[in-house]
This record gives sequence, structure tokens and C-alpha cells, in this order.
Amino acid sequence: MKPEGKGYILKEYGSWSVLLVAFITGLAVAREFPWQALPVFGSLGLLINSKQAFTKWTRQPADRKHLVVFFGQITVGAIILIAVYSRGIPQLLPLLVFPAAYLLMNRLAGEHFIVTELLGFALLSLSAVLSKFLVVDGVDVRLFVAAALYFTAGVFKVKAVLLRKTRDRVLSVLYIFFAAYAYRRFHLSLLILLPLAENIIMAATLYKVRLQTTGWIEVAKSITFLLLMAWLF
Repeated sequence: MKPEGKGYILKEYGSWSVLLVAFITGLAVAREFPWQALPVFGSLGLLINSKQAFTKWTRQPADRKHLVVFFGQITVGAIILIAVYSRGIPQLLPLLVFPAAYLLMNRLAGEHFIVTELLGFALLSLSAVLSKFLVVDGVDVRLFVAAALYFTAGVFKVKAVLLRKTRDRVLSVLYIFFAAYAYRRFHLSLLILLPLAENIIMAATLYKVRLQTTGWIEVAKSITFLLLMAWLF
């Protein structure tokens, strides 16, 4: 997940799509769309977008402007979340461990370190929990597990495709088996992981398609995941 451009707009389209799909997934399994979902999604967008300024600051620590922009976006996003969730904040506070761990790993090991990337997608998956929390009071751990395990599988697929090493291809497949095991432990339907069959095919064959086609394949997989969650969760 590499920030691009000279400004403070994060141009990581994969991250934005995961945030959107995960957020809608939470609403889909809750079977409701409260108006508060709009400001919450906007605040989450600000929090995710703040990564651009944070990364700029880690590369140019002497430039305090990046740090000001980072804290500015964090502050505005946090204020919106506090205003919306109000009395539910104490239940959500433990979730702060994920952004804290992500920022720490990003600072110490870099954004492309595998643990950092896994934490990044786990962090994006929290949007499903937050959107459902608007409807059902309580943190749904099963929902987080379902979303996080699905989306983090993409980290291993990307490494397998880009590096084309046997080790990464094997890890990509093994991770899906691990996800299936975890799904069973949390009493989640294995059918929800059906879109990840394409990851296995890719790891086994390394078939080549145009970059645009790859993007549409991932979009189709995400939509399928959303629909399966709405049906089977």
C-alpha cells in the first residue's frame, strides 16, 4: 500500500475499495442503513487518508507540516466518531490496538513489511464492525474475523504474483487453508471464502491477465464476498 502523489490524498484504490466493501458488509449483515453511517464512513475515510501525511512525515521528519496534517485528520475523524457513538465509545476503545500497532509497525519496519500490510487490511476490516455497531450495540468479533481473514488473503496473493517465488505461492494457498480453519472455529460458513478459490488458481498457475482485468476480478470477488456475507453470516 504505497502512497502516491505530491498532495495529501491517498491514492491506494485497493485500500479504499476494501474500506467501502467492509463497511457495506457490516450494514448488510445488520439489515439496516442508519443515517449515521454517512458521517461515520466520512470519518473513517479521513482516518485512512491520514496515512498519506504520516508516511510523508516518516520520510521527512523535519517537515512538521506533514505531522500537522496527520494529526488534523485524526482529530476531525475522532471527533465525528465520538459524537456518533457517544456512550458506545468504551466498548470500541480496545479496537484502538489495531491502528496503534499498524502505525508502530509502519514506523519501525516500513509499510511493505508483511506484518504491517496484514495489520493494514485488518484495520480496514474494522469498518465492518463499526458500521454494524450503529445498528446492533456491541462489537461483533465474528464479523471482524470473517472480514479480516478474507481481505488479508490479498496480501499473500499480491506477493505471489509479483515475486513469483514458490515460497510465496505456497504461503498464499496455506493462508487460505488457515482462514478456512479459523472460519470453522468461529462457526462461519466456508462458502463465504469461495471467492478466494481464484487466489489458489492464481498461485498454482500464475496465469497472466491485463492489470485492468485483474482489478475487475478483485471487484467481482469483493462483491461476491459481500453478497455471501449478507446471505450466510
